[in-house]
Amino acid sequence: MANSSPVQVIAVTGGKGGVGKSNVSINLSLALADLGRRVTLLDADLGLANIDVLLGITAKGNISDVI
Repeated sequence: MANSSPVQVIAVTGGKGGVGKSNVSINLSLALADLGRRVTLLDADLGLANIDVLLGITAKGNISDVI
């Protein structure tokens, strides 16, 4: 067995747009990665996902490709 640790999920939510959910999510992900944790960051906003823009990367797909 490669890794027997349980998966931990942290959901960042908010009641409206523009309150900083994406920035909190990115910074939390980076902090956990700096601590040696394996991190997957998923922006599940079907219409206005912007994590790729904030990180300066080009996404090859989006969540609708998986669904």
